[in-house]
Amino acid sequence: MPRTVEGKRYLVIVNPVSRGGKAQEEGIWLLNRLKRASVEYEALFTERAGHAEEMVVKWAEDFDVVVSVSGDGTTNEIINGIMKVPSSRLKLAMFPAGTADDFACNMGYDRKDKEQALRAILGDACRTIDLIRYDDRYAAVSFGLGVDSEIAEGAYKWKRFRIPAYFYSGLRICFFEDRRRYRVRFDYDDQIFDDWVLIAILCNAPLFGRYIKIHPEAKMNDGVLGLTIGREMPNVYGLVLFFFACLGGRHGFSRKVSFHQVRRMRVECKTDTFAQIDGEVYRFEAGKVIELSVVPRCLRVLVPPESLRDRKLPFVPREEPPEPVQLSFMLSREGVAEELEAVSRKIKASVERAMELTRYRRKWMPLVGRPTGRQQAFDFDLEETRLIRRAAKILRKELGG
Repeated sequence: MPRTVEGKRYLVIVNPVSRGGKAQEEGIWLLNRLKRASVEYEALFTERAGHAEEMVVKWAEDFDVVVSVSGDGTTNEIINGIMKVPSSRLKLAMFPAGTADDFACNMGYDRKDKEQALRAILGDACRTIDLIRYDDRYAAVSFGLGVDSEIAEGAYKWKRFRIPAYFYSGLRICFFEDRRRYRVRFDYDDQIFDDWVLIAILCNAPLFGRYIKIHPEAKMNDGVLGLTIGREMPNVYGLVLFFFACLGGRHGFSRKVSFHQVRRMRVECKTDTFAQIDGEVYRFEAGKVIELSVVPRCLRVLVPPESLRDRKLPFVPREEPPEPVQLSFMLSREGVAEELEAVSRKIKASVERAMELTRYRRKWMPLVGRPTGRQQAFDFDLEETRLIRRAAKILRKELGG
């Protein structure tokens, strides 16, 4: 067992329907690797919206790290759960398994590199980040109002097609449907904005929707939030700015776009307004008032070690605070809750049974000739992927039935 893993307890939360069901395969891969590494962990699968937050609030005090095997929506639930737990020890780790994975990408994870995510989970490289607080809840990446939220809402029924579903929804709204108009009032830093907008995003990070740098200067640990306002404009002009935003955030040349930095803001929706919060869509009625603010450096996130040296990531150089020391008069934790242990044991057994059944059914094909070590490693990786994919199908039927 790696030295950095000793003494750590992991709570792995998997959203099995994330990324069109592919997250279940990612979860099986991770659980299989954690078992091979003799890591102490418990595994839970979400069953409904809000379930991840409930599980964190209920059981996170027994763990040191919560691992999110999901996309931005479930990660947002886990973050809100962590913020409700009075524990300074708890950290968040990511195993990207969503459609966009904005949070993981901004933190320096490569969403296609599972080995990198595993190193981050088992390592001790850490960043402490700010969060957006809205009313009594939190967001890690963005709080947005306007047409982007309307597009996301329209893409939900096509979500199995992932990113193309959002492009389809956007083109349909822009050219074949009557787009809504949004009027909002912002009060921030002794300034008032009261006008019609196409889009307004309060950002804790620059990358939004995987490809869009909506606020190029936003940083995740500087104690301020970036506000991008796109005023009402024709659809075609909005699409042009969208493509410039995808080119490294070059949409700021337009007079219709303005960038601001805020610490606290009051939002009043003067019309019915769609909103997206870390990728999840909500609808606010006219007259809705939201209080937003930054909560500086309140969440510790495990990251890939190499990301700490990447100056392109949205962080200002800061010395990380030392690990909190548990006071000697606090009792050490012994075991975990019986209910959690029973649920986790059932999930682990189901995963192991599916893997064993898959191995039994799979006929190993002999390699032709004498392959090189590199080719042999590739074949074993490919075989592992096939095994996990088949195990996921078996597990999906078992859990669904």
